[in-house]
Amino acid sequence: MAILYNVGCKLNQYEGLSLAEKYKSDSIVVINTCCVTHEAEVKSLKKLHQAQKKHPDKKIIVTGCLVKLKPELFNGFEIIGLDERNDIIKEILPAPQKSRYFLKIEDGCNQPCTFCVVSKLRTTIISKPVEKIKLEIDWAKGLGFNEVVLVGANIGLYGLDIGSSLVSLLNQISKIPDLPRIRLSSLEPNFINMELISILKDLPFCRHFHIPIQSGDDKILSLMGRRYTSRELEDILELIIKNFSDVAIGADVIVGFPGEEEKAFKNTLELIKNSPLTHLHIFTYSPRPITPAWKFGDAVSVDEKKRRFRALKEIIIEKNFGFRLSLVNKIIRVIIEKKDKKTMGLTDNYIRINIDQDCKERELRKARIIRVTKNETFGTIV
Repeated sequence: MAILYNVGCKLNQYEGLSLAEKYKSDSIVVINTCCVTHEAEVKSLKKLHQAQKKHPDKKIIVTGCLVKLKPELFNGFEIIGLDERNDIIKEILPAPQKSRYFLKIEDGCNQPCTFCVVSKLRTTIISKPVEKIKLEIDWAKGLGFNEVVLVGANIGLYGLDIGSSLVSLLNQISKIPDLPRIRLSSLEPNFINMELISILKDLPFCRHFHIPIQSGDDKILSLMGRRYTSRELEDILELIIKNFSDVAIGADVIVGFPGEEEKAFKNTLELIKNSPLTHLHIFTYSPRPITPAWKFGDAVSVDEKKRRFRALKEIIIEKNFGFRLSLVNKIIRVIIEKKDKKTMGLTDNYIRINIDQDCKERELRKARIIRVTKNETFGTIV
């Protein structure tokens, strides 16, 4: 297999690994880039420079979103574009060296978010046929995986190009015998409704939603091109907690978007403070070329973005701690992970537990949560 340097989301990880497995020789290095933020762009270029230094005699192939956004950065390297890569990997079944199997079910996004560069680069929606997804789940089971994470550029759009839907897909895979537990990756708020929740209840579904809410202020949501209001967000969160006990709800939030004055930020802060959110990915706004928001400028200072970042971080640390405290003495199934020679267990509701016994990676075991601190959770196999 080729040597792989991967940057970016779970979708990018799947695509990078699949491409690396296409090449049987370690004389090739694949750099899989990302450009969702400026930071990701810088990280991608660092990976390229590291590979050049570490593997001066090997052939380097560069791919990923940054290659499409700024191809001039990669003059002199062999480039594989996004469409070409999709064509190359469409028949490949990867064998990740991880505890969970990421399964790409779709690519592409047609949503009008003004800040997002990915939807301007991955414009064509391509859904993997249901039968291929079923076969890949069987493949993952055969490799010993007990959890499959469904990933894509926007998984809520699954089926738009083939006359199907995410709900229809989930209904079909629910009939697979001995189905591993299923986790959804990031899911846009407008796709979360009672129809989806009903089918999730028929699955061995991980009680974990990750929702890119982005802001809790209606003016900012409108400027971002988001098609919902803060009130609708609150209703969606309420729908989730009414239907799943001990459910984890994570979210993406951008601070410092152009036009986000102090009042707008406080609206976001209050929404999060009063919400059932348990996890938060906080991004400081990063202007991206070719997006509509590029012309809005970047008026909020770096220091102010950092202050807002810290304010939200403080809130979510307390909320996450409270969530984990509520789970003490409960028995939850965990996927065993190995990290720095330690045994960890990932619960379906997205808590990583320090396990006090040695277990085999990828095993699905029952564990009791016995103690939590602000930063860690501890448990024992039962």
